[in-house]
Amino acid sequence: MDCKILLLEHPRPSSAAHFNDVANTPLSSGLLSGYIAALLEARGVSVGLHEAYDGSRSFADCATELDQLEFNVLGVNAVYLWEKTGELFSFLKKCKARRQDLAIILYGFFPTFSFREILSQYPFIDCVILGEPEETFADIAASLQRDGRIAFSTIPGLAYRENGKVITSGKRALIEPLDRLPFPERSERFLKTVGGNILASRGCYAQCSFCYINYFYGNGCQWRGRSPDNVAREIEELYPRLPEPAIYFVDANFFGRGSEGRKRAQAIVERIKDWSDLSFGIECRSNDLDEELVAAMVQAGLRQVFLGIESASKASLARMKKGVRADMQAAAVKMLQAHGVEINLGFIMFEPDTALADVRANFDFLKANGLLDGLSRTANVLYHREIALQGTERFKLLQAENRLQKNDPLGYEGSYCFLQEPVQFLADLMDRVCRAVLQKMDINSSPIFWGRESSAAALRLNAYLVYFFEEVLRKLELKELLLTKEERMRWEERALAVVDGLIVSERVCQL
Repeated sequence: MDCKILLLEHPRPSSAAHFNDVANTPLSSGLLSGYIAALLEARGVSVGLHEAYDGSRSFADCATELDQLEFNVLGVNAVYLWEKTGELFSFLKKCKARRQDLAIILYGFFPTFSFREILSQYPFIDCVILGEPEETFADIAASLQRDGRIAFSTIPGLAYRENGKVITSGKRALIEPLDRLPFPERSERFLKTVGGNILASRGCYAQCSFCYINYFYGNGCQWRGRSPDNVAREIEELYPRLPEPAIYFVDANFFGRGSEGRKRAQAIVERIKDWSDLSFGIECRSNDLDEELVAAMVQAGLRQVFLGIESASKASLARMKKGVRADMQAAAVKMLQAHGVEINLGFIMFEPDTALADVRANFDFLKANGLLDGLSRTANVLYHREIALQGTERFKLLQAENRLQKNDPLGYEGSYCFLQEPVQFLADLMDRVCRAVLQKMDINSSPIFWGRESSAAALRLNAYLVYFFEEVLRKLELKELLLTKEERMRWEERALAVVDGLIVSERVCQL
């Protein structure tokens, strides 16, 4: 078979229900197609890479673009699109109808966990790669070139249909060492859209109940790090192509476990110093940071950290299996703030078993540590509830407790009710108010549009959201509110009237 492979990063239309939310797929997933393309090319396989997720193109646009290309194998990094996921499968069905001999292969986090439902409901999908996709896809390409078809049962790491049943071909060993993978392909469009993203490690040494990172690679701790020299060589190759001198490590956890992980991180930082104008960002846990390490990283160019705090409540942290204490969280925040590092906060105000005492601990922590100082962050953390996705321990636990309501036909996302009515009242109220604010922030002409954090309207609105949250929380603690839908709607209407008033007054001042 003349195997013509195209790898697709499909459009990712924005969701009306989710803002700035990467819970549906880790940032690292954006490199999956690039890694596959690089490995195939290294093995002499011709492959095309089509990236259509820069926000400017619809599925219809993408279909028109694909009509101009020659391919008979379509590999797709299938990303869960919340309420718009059906658009992805409608698009793929049309692709199949246009090319009857087309083989469609899905890979990524979403299909890894929903392979049974996907293959059962969508017969035009030929197979799903489970977990780490690079070597499995290379074996698929070799099978097509050798046999003219995909020999499913001989390729570990696949899910497919046989005699009307969905079966798997067995687990594939993880790629070890990661240094043997070639650096991922990146187009100019990719660099312009997402910048210089680098994946220096895979997996995480922790076992948080709300996260599916380790389950994507296999059960248990699956953290693997590339060598500092290998990372430095990728930076060296990438640096001349960067739209600006900045890179971002999209690792779920930049640091490995213990002293060895710390030494490796230090070695990478030492090599980054070779580029004097290069800044970088990382993602990590609070317990990985100390003063000496942070100071050295800042000197080397560290400017932003996505800090996975999640909660300041001892009880919530235990249920999340975070393995950290609230005082560690506060120390990490103060450390980064003292060094002028921008903190992007991973925080879950409401988890399924949250009590009002947990909410109070969270709110007091955020306020005391100056983490409610900007509208985009405040509007996100004050309503953010834990998202239950297939593949997480929390999803399985809620299922076992008969508390999970599936939100989509594939059963990939679930919703739930909180155990305590006052928490449900507050979570639902803040959900409506904060989403309304975030929707207004999406309007370019708005005085609170993203990036206008210092506008008078944004500052006043931020202060009001903090006040409003605390006032409702206080009344709930004192049992002064009726826990009815009508009462919630009254508070919601009052808050939204204030929000609109603050924005209107700012526009009047600008006239």
